[in-house]
Amino acid sequence: MPSAVPSPQRPSGRPLSAPRRWLPRSERGTALMAAMCFATVLAISVSSYLTLCYRTLALSDRSLQGSRSIQLAETGMEDALWALNHNNWTDWTITGTTARRTLTGLAFEGGATGQVSLTITNYDGSSGTRVVQSTGTITQADGTAVSRTVTSTSARAPLFVNAVAATTSRVRFRSAGTVDSYDSALGDYTAQTPGFSAILSSGSTSTSSATVQLANAQVKGYVATVSTGPSYSTSAKLIGPSTPSRTNIDTSRISSSPYQPLFDEVRPSGAGLTLPSGTATIGTAGATAETIYYASNVLLSGTQVLTVDGPVALVITGDLYITDYARIRITTRGSLRVHLSGDLAINGGGIQNDTKLPKKLIVISTTNPYDSFGMATNTPFYGVIYTPVSSLTVSNSQAIYGAIVARSVTFSASPQFHYDIDLRRTVFNGLDTPFAVSDVRESTGN
Repeated sequence: MPSAVPSPQRPSGRPLSAPRRWLPRSERGTALMAAMCFATVLAISVSSYLTLCYRTLALSDRSLQGSRSIQLAETGMEDALWALNHNNWTDWTITGTTARRTLTGLAFEGGATGQVSLTITNYDGSSGTRVVQSTGTITQADGTAVSRTVTSTSARAPLFVNAVAATTSRVRFRSAGTVDSYDSALGDYTAQTPGFSAILSSGSTSTSSATVQLANAQVKGYVATVSTGPSYSTSAKLIGPSTPSRTNIDTSRISSSPYQPLFDEVRPSGAGLTLPSGTATIGTAGATAETIYYASNVLLSGTQVLTVDGPVALVITGDLYITDYARIRITTRGSLRVHLSGDLAINGGGIQNDTKLPKKLIVISTTNPYDSFGMATNTPFYGVIYTPVSSLTVSNSQAIYGAIVARSVTFSASPQFHYDIDLRRTVFNGLDTPFAVSDVRESTGN
C-alpha cells in the first residue's frame, strides 16, 4: 500500500493557510453605505421619538398647569362669593363700583407658583348686574405662565324654586286638583296660557310609600322625589308641552333629584309699633321702607278686617288666627311680611291680596316644629308660605297663586294651584338669602 504523502509544511512545520479572499472595493463601499443609511434612519427615528416624548411631556405638564389654573380660578370665585355674602371688603381695592383683589404666595412642586386675580363689577349692585371674574395663573420655574379665567354673574339665590315643596315629608293630594304655572311679571293669570314649569318636590327619604301622592291631580310640570317616585290613580296626569296626548304620566318629567334651598330667618329687631287690635289700617301708602309692627297674638274674628296699606313687616310672637268672616286685606299699595312663632290658621275670609302679586305676601315660620298649620278659606291666596319645620294642610278647593314650602303639604280637597315663576327672580326680606353664581363661562388666557 503506498505511503501517505505529507502535506506541505511552513518552514516552522505548521500547515499553510488558505489564501485570504478580499471583497472587491465596490462591494465594500455598498456595505458601508447601507450601514450608514441604517444608522441615519435609526438616529432620525430615535430623534423623532425623543421629540415626541418631549412634546407629550410638555403638553401633559401644560394640561396639569391648566387644571391647576382652573382650580385657582374656582377658589377665587368662592372667595368672591364669601365677600358678597358677608359684605366684607377687607383686603379688597374699591374703585367706584368695582372691587379687586389679588391672592398670591401659592406654591406648587417643581418651583411653580400660583396667583388669583379677582374683579367684581357692580359689587354693591347699585349700577347693574354683579359680574365676577376670577383668573387663576400658574407660573412655572422657567417663567412660562398658564392662565384660565372663569366669569359669571352673581345675584341672590331664589328660594321658591318649586311650586310645592315638602322638606322632609310628603306632598299629598287627597282627592284631586290642578297644578300649572304662569308669570306674574307678565300680568294676571287669566291673561296667560298656563305653563308647565310647576314642580312638586319631596325631600323625604321614606321608601314605605310614595312621597308625592297625586291621587286624581292634573299636573302640568314635574315631580321630584328622592327614591319612590309619585303614586297616582288612573285619571291623574303629569304632562309637559310635548307629552303625547294618550300619555297620562310622562315619566320623563319625574326626577330623583329634588332640590329645595333652606334659608335662615332674619326677624326684624328694630323699633316698631304695636299692632292695633280688631279692625284697623296699618302701613304707610307710598313708603319705600317697611313699617314694623309687633304683636303677641293676632286673632281676627267676626267681620274684623286688618287692612295693609303700604309695606309692612308684622312680627307675631304667638298665634295668627283668622276665623268667621274676618280677613286681612292687602291694598294695591301694600305688601305684608309675617314672622310667626306660634300657630297658623288662615280660615274665614283668609288673606285678600288686591295686588294679585304673590311676591307681595310672605308668611315665615321656622321655629315651631310641633304645630300643624292650616288654611281653610275660599278666598284666593296670592302669596308664599315658608314653614320648613311645620306641616301645612289646605282644606278647601282653593285657588292658590304662588308657592309653598313646608315640612309636609296636604291638599284635602281639589285646589287650583298656579305656581308663579317670577318667584324664581324674587328676593324676600326677612330671610338670609345667599349669593349664587350663574352663566358661568371659562376662557383661556394663554
